[in-house]
Amino acid sequence: MKIFPKFFLSYWLSFCAVTLLIFAVGTYTFERDLFRFVTRIETAQLQTFASEIEYYYAEVQTWDFLKENPRMADLILRQRRSFDENLIILPNVINENRRFRFSFNTNRDIERPGRLYLLDESLDVVIGDKSVMNQMLASEEIDKVLKERFILSAINHEGKQVGTLALLISERLYEAIDLAFARSNNQTLRFSAIAGLLFAAIISLVLTMNMTGPIRKLARGTRSLISGEFKTRVSINNKDELGKLSRDFNILAKTLDKNSESQKQWLADISHELRTPIAILKSELEAIDDGIREFDKETLQSLTHEVKRINNLVNDLYELTLADLGAMKYQMREMDIGSCLEDVVDSYRDRLESSEIELSKSIHSVSNFLGDSYRLEQLFSNLIENTLRYTDSPGKLNVQLIEEKNNIFITFSDSAPSVETEVIEKIFDRFFREELSRSREKGGAGLGLAICHEIVEAHSGQISASLSDLGGLSIQISLPRGDS
Repeated sequence: MKIFPKFFLSYWLSFCAVTLLIFAVGTYTFERDLFRFVTRIETAQLQTFASEIEYYYAEVQTWDFLKENPRMADLILRQRRSFDENLIILPNVINENRRFRFSFNTNRDIERPGRLYLLDESLDVVIGDKSVMNQMLASEEIDKVLKERFILSAINHEGKQVGTLALLISERLYEAIDLAFARSNNQTLRFSAIAGLLFAAIISLVLTMNMTGPIRKLARGTRSLISGEFKTRVSINNKDELGKLSRDFNILAKTLDKNSESQKQWLADISHELRTPIAILKSELEAIDDGIREFDKETLQSLTHEVKRINNLVNDLYELTLADLGAMKYQMREMDIGSCLEDVVDSYRDRLESSEIELSKSIHSVSNFLGDSYRLEQLFSNLIENTLRYTDSPGKLNVQLIEEKNNIFITFSDSAPSVETEVIEKIFDRFFREELSRSREKGGAGLGLAICHEIVEAHSGQISASLSDLGGLSIQISLPRGDS
């Protein structure tokens, strides 16, 4: 199943569960509250009825007449009462012209047979179904039955309770008006539930579209990246995790685009760097083959120079490739980095003098440094070669090594020419050369400093460049001491 229907069903079923729960709770509470409301009405009616019965008792001072005249009792039970009609006229033996008005606020049939009972002071049944009452009393005491199953209203005369009206609490609704009201409310609840489910479906659809829209954009963007379209970007303005994911996606796409461009530039630079010495070799060999140039020592030296240039370029490329693959081997051992630097600098002393470059150094011995002596010699050699290749004669080179706390700082500073400030951060990029001053004519493919950068990083250090006080370039190296 696709993610869209999964999200939609998840949202909709959640809303449905909440809606149905509200419907069930609403139905239950309505029926409960309706029963309570009906009970309050019947309680009020019962109290009014008790007051009217008290008038009758006040006339005769006994319940015997009702006990001996069940038809009169039945008339009292069955006749409906209201404020303005249905008068019960007691017999002449009581008072020929005496009328008792039984007043009720509604036409509720609380006198339904089996529900209303008139009990005397001894709690004997005067009016009501004695068989039903006796059946209820067979298993429980009368006080418990009356309290739990009846609405009671005392009949008092001259400060003394002479009887009790008891209305059996109904377990369901009888009155047509109550039933109609309950049906109407249930219909409203059902309609509201159906409308709620439809509304939930709409809300679920909107939420699902809002949720899956960014996901679909990311999916399309991912497919574009797979097909090599690295300039693809996604625009998602959410401030949630999807928005963060889209920003990460754009960063990834930008990085892939940059790497793709770098790879293309890398291949172009390699082709360009190899083309020049190969072209020279080709022209030299063709000249020899055509007899234009003699194959003498000078020609051999020229050919050897170009072969060495190609060999150096291939070796540098190989070193950088190993670094990229993480396959460049490092043998980390305790060593004296100061002595290592001193030896490398001294090995270049003659070449520096022949190039009229004045050497000055301040190197302190730092033992117990954890590093690869071979790679560090390569690092220092590349930096001195860089000075020999680009520094004008006469020139200067100053080499310093100092130790501060747990760090070792090494600086190579040479004299003019320098590089432009705008491009100084790019000198560690592969194949980079500042065209105005440090150009191909002075040799090199722009890989030496890139290799230096890889070696320093492998030793957990940092390398940077700045303008030298001597007028040229200053290379600063910071290495952690790395005591064992």
